[in-house]
Amino acid sequence: MEATREISTRMGIREYFETLMDVMRSPARHFEQTAAETGSRRALIFLMISALFYCSVSMAYFFENSLAMGIIMMANAILMPAFGAVITFILISMTGQERLPFGRIFNIYAYASGAVMVISWIPGLAFIMEPVRAVLIGVGLHKGAGVSKLRAALLIVLTATVMLLFFWTAAPMVVELKQLFQ
Repeated sequence: MEATREISTRMGIREYFETLMDVMRSPARHFEQTAAETGSRRALIFLMISALFYCSVSMAYFFENSLAMGIIMMANAILMPAFGAVITFILISMTGQERLPFGRIFNIYAYASGAVMVISWIPGLAFIMEPVRAVLIGVGLHKGAGVSKLRAALLIVLTATVMLLFFWTAAPMVVELKQLFQ
């Protein structure tokens, strides 16, 4: 008999580590349980704690305590999972097959990204942890959102492609804007 636990919106240090271990130990079970979460507060707090840890450790070791770099890294750590969730939400909505709430997709991205951030600050592990994040998101989409395995894999590849195309397109514009204001 499996013990059930009530999912609360509270996220203290103990709950944070329990959630982190749950995501890493059994992501399928975790995403099945969190599919019933209403709202994204708990997932956002989990992501913010992981991002704070990631940024503080990275700044202390690699960026010589630069406040500007810390702010940029913190914004990146929080906004990139949200941006990925937006793109995935749009791609799922474009098919018109089922209507998934954005909060559920954001929660999947937040839990997967938050779990990976704790490890990815170590030099050389960022390249290894990105495929792990993709697998966690795929498991989340399959178990937490009810998307088929093939469709989840396709959504991950398409989301990554759209994000790359967006940034490759935006980069020359940012350079031109920078030159315009100098």
